[in-house]
Amino acid sequence: PLFVQIGEVIKVDTRSGEYVSRVK
Repeated sequence: PLFVQIGEVIKVDTRSGEYVSRVK
């Protein structure tokens, strides 16, 4: 739940702001 999609391309864990995975 604590994830955001930026440009619908990547996911960032908002808990630490770390790059999690690329969504394409």
